[in-house]
Amino acid sequence: MIKLPKKWRDLPKKERFDIPTKVFNFDEKTIHQIRRILDPKKRLIEAAKIQYETFNDIHSYLTSWIAGYGSDVVIRQKFGSTQNLLNLFFEQIKFAKDVSPSWSDVKRRIKIPEEMSGELAEETGIHIGDGNLFVYNSPAGNSYRYSITGDLVNEYLYHELHIGDLIKKLYNLKPTFLKRANKNCIETIIKSKAIVEFKNKILGLVIGSKKNIQIPKNIICDKEFEKRCIAGIIDTDFSITSSLAITGKIHSLFIAKEMHKILEGQRINHIFRQYQEYGRFYINKEMAEKIIFDWGLHNQKHISKYNLFKEFKIFIPFSTTPERLAVLSGKLDIESLERICEKRASVKAR
Repeated sequence: MIKLPKKWRDLPKKERFDIPTKVFNFDEKTIHQIRRILDPKKRLIEAAKIQYETFNDIHSYLTSWIAGYGSDVVIRQKFGSTQNLLNLFFEQIKFAKDVSPSWSDVKRRIKIPEEMSGELAEETGIHIGDGNLFVYNSPAGNSYRYSITGDLVNEYLYHELHIGDLIKKLYNLKPTFLKRANKNCIETIIKSKAIVEFKNKILGLVIGSKKNIQIPKNIICDKEFEKRCIAGIIDTDFSITSSLAITGKIHSLFIAKEMHKILEGQRINHIFRQYQEYGRFYINKEMAEKIIFDWGLHNQKHISKYNLFKEFKIFIPFSTTPERLAVLSGKLDIESLERICEKRASVKAR
């Protein structure tokens, strides 16, 4: 359903009444039948109904124009509020008491997890690694956004397949993927008041700067949830070295200390260095393999390096995820990849 520009509201009444047929292609005969209904409430319900059946959406101004009224004031007069009319068509989903969904959340049938799970723990780890919550204030009302940012070349598949599927499964919402080739960036975007409030008020994840972000309490002390959360953090915020070790730094000391404690509790030998504003980790190859294959990493940026080494006994610096996957699928030979990466390394060394 296309948006209704505000300027349409100032058009002469005759032009507003023509919008349902000329812009939205509703049947002219059906529109006339609706406008002949004597009961105003029944007329507005029918006007809303044909939108719901066509677009799975309802706009108050379009409803009034279909019904032959000049503005949506009539809806509030007859139903008490626009929401009361819309509630006749859209199922009201129950949310936690601290979460107040927007009307857009209701229309899209967004759901909020009722309890912690392995998938939610992993998605929370992804959020801690590469995600952010934002609330934008404006005279027109607040807008809510949850975004996850990654490397376009190396993490495209991870975002569009794994993260996208995870968001859909947890929240019944398919996210938007924004690709910025000039910045080599892919951003998974979720615009939802309910999801932002759930993450902030229920899980305790911060809005804005993540300097003081912490792992939710209902993840800590559950061994399986801890593994999935840490896997999500490593998938997004860590890298694999030429010795096939896991390394990385976390800019939240809260998270760094919690991750260090979790790794110790899970008996993952590692080196942890705490600095003034961040913590740095090194996990050797043996322990890294346990995390990747037993705990379950999903980012092909990491997994393809291990699988390439397993298959060809070689680590190729400067290779990309698509190139490694092409070799593993037989679409590119290993010698060609070596030549490509040698040229790439020489260019970067200049």
